Amino acid sequence: MPDASLNPSPPEREPPSGRPGGGVHVPEAPVGSALLRLLRAHAQLGTALLARIGVPPPQELILLRLEEHGTLPQGDLVRYLYRDRSTTSATLQAMERAGLITRSPSRSDRRALDVSITDAGRTLCPAVRDAWAELEEAAFSHLSSEGRAALIAAMDASQQALAVTLEKRSHERASVPSESRRQQ
Repeated sequence: MPDASLNPSPPEREPPSGRPGGGVHVPEAPVGSALLRLLRAHAQLGTALLARIGVPPPQELILLRLEEHGTLPQGDLVRYLYRDRSTTSATLQAMERAGLITRSPSRSDRRALDVSITDAGRTLCPAVRDAWAELEEAAFSHLSSEGRAALIAAMDASQQALAVTLEKRSHERASVPSESRRQQ
């Protein structure tokens, strides 16, 4: 288990305007504002729960992924976390120093690294799952099972809509001649 002194709990903050997660409100985006407040409060409690076991986010997600799937290429973890390669690499380096994972050259691609969970990392997984269950209970116990299903469906639909918009913008940007992009 990593030394808790290396992963201190975030400082306690008084939320502005009495709203958990801060007081963000953009009149033109009431749903987005509410979502941001929810995400911030969720992340704050999640970080505190994980700090009790000495695992900072997103290390817990990596541990659970490796426990479930076994050894994975580092690039798979980059895509799974939806973070850039250098940020993911720094997280993996910290986990390796803490003895939670090992990285080794890939047998199929000598430019790549494979990541494996250690016994120490595997030992933390039940506590990580308990922390996520506690967070889920705190955040969503007020909803019925139907309400939870509806919320998940709505969030999934919104995520897909954003993915379509991002893909469309990516194609539009790619079709702009490079000279035009330099002038922008």
